[in-house]
Amino acid sequence: MPNKYVIALDAGSSGGHVMITDIQGHPVSFTRREWSYDIPSDVNPLGREFDAAKFWDIICQLIKEAIRKAAITPEEIIAVSAVSQRQGVVFLDKDGSELYAGPNIDLRALSEGISIDGEFGDEICQITGHTPSFLFTPAKLVWFRTNQPHIYEQISTVLSVSDWLIYRLSGERVGEVSCVSDIGLVDISELKWSSRLIEMLDLPQGICPEITTAGTCVGAVTSVAAEQTGLAPGTSVVVGGADTQCGLLGMGVKDEGQVGIVAGWSAPVQMVTTKPIIDTGGKLWTGCHVFSEKWILESNAGEAGGAYQWLKGIIFNESDDDIDIYNQMDRLAQDTPPGAAGMLAFIGPTVMDMSRLKMSLGGFIFPITPTVTNIERKHIIRSAMENLCFAFKANYIQLEEISKLTSKGVSIGGGLAQSRCLVQILADLLGMEVTSFEMPQVSSMGTAMCAAVGSGIYSDLEQAMEAMRPMPRIVEPDPKRTQEYAQYYSRWRTTAKWLEDLNEKWFEQMEL
Repeated sequence: MPNKYVIALDAGSSGGHVMITDIQGHPVSFTRREWSYDIPSDVNPLGREFDAAKFWDIICQLIKEAIRKAAITPEEIIAVSAVSQRQGVVFLDKDGSELYAGPNIDLRALSEGISIDGEFGDEICQITGHTPSFLFTPAKLVWFRTNQPHIYEQISTVLSVSDWLIYRLSGERVGEVSCVSDIGLVDISELKWSSRLIEMLDLPQGICPEITTAGTCVGAVTSVAAEQTGLAPGTSVVVGGADTQCGLLGMGVKDEGQVGIVAGWSAPVQMVTTKPIIDTGGKLWTGCHVFSEKWILESNAGEAGGAYQWLKGIIFNESDDDIDIYNQMDRLAQDTPPGAAGMLAFIGPTVMDMSRLKMSLGGFIFPITPTVTNIERKHIIRSAMENLCFAFKANYIQLEEISKLTSKGVSIGGGLAQSRCLVQILADLLGMEVTSFEMPQVSSMGTAMCAAVGSGIYSDLEQAMEAMRPMPRIVEPDPKRTQEYAQYYSRWRTTAKWLEDLNEKWFEQMEL
């Protein structure tokens, strides 16, 4: 059989990534480039946009570089697929030109979202499984209707960012179900665009494309896209999915009760369900899995890798090699006993509660004066890792409580899963084995699986998953440390509650 490869495009929050794998799931090249967002003056300071032409050009250059690094011909690539950050959205006009391209951190519609939730919040949560509305597409549409009607009137199609990449490659306008369920326009139970939502918010008709599923071939690379990307004309274009759900696919998390943590810049903690479970309290989110007739319940730990990267920059020289620094941080943390000499960290990761979004207090808390206890940077690093794992556990417990399901195992992937110390802490803290994937690009691997299915190599996602899934490492808990961590976790939760109460008192004083 001649050599065959698939290519996965990833439009992430912090940058673009491209990975080429063979059809057995072995990566042969990987390229990445960071990108930044614009802050238009009329939406400063909360608004963010990206230049669609600039981002597309970055993706094109990354594709060419990946092909070159793989030392293969474009004709050997049989399919391309895409994944992207969730909540990001692109508006097209009838001719296919981009009217607006916004990332998941565009908060221009804050007031519109608050107004929507004040009137329809409970019903919107039941329909879409997602609130608060200011994070999602309906509120952005209302913002454009009010503030930029000349753009609003031209909107012909709403696409997630990965579906926009599919459009750029093939010219086809489609919406993959896990992606569109995370932009807030889909009835999560019916798996179709919500006519009720469009009616209640008076949104434009006909802007929602046909919904399809991950692994579906929707077209071929056009001659224009081939010239721009270096791919061969006619290469199969296959829809991928939302980044976290593709990460679950990449780790083989597909059965009811299985929990997956994609620990990158943020850390979604998702449980697979066989029906949509809506949290009526509005703390958690409900979305669609890339697998048919599977949903996910999500309790997100929030900024995880971002907080850990910040810590690295604070205590190490930024000019040093990142991999060497992270390895050094791991060694220092491993040499530090559980409990980090009494230190507690609150520097990002927390327990998801989308019903009570507010600023929070954070930092490091010392048991007594640091000079007395000889606190060193190894203790700071260890406490930051424990902060991450405490938050993972709290979100994991919240999933079990709200779903009424017993977990059937925990898997972790993404950049933070490269830390063997962190994964061991997680296993010890949970008191159960953790399946760890030390390949950081688990979302791209899931996307490559989608491409392989769409090319016809595999009959469905499950077959592709079995053939292409990376080999995991099973991490067993240390029973003694599990007992130790029970009290440390309890202390972290108690202190977190104390900080919440203190924060509320501060806000009350400020209002007075």
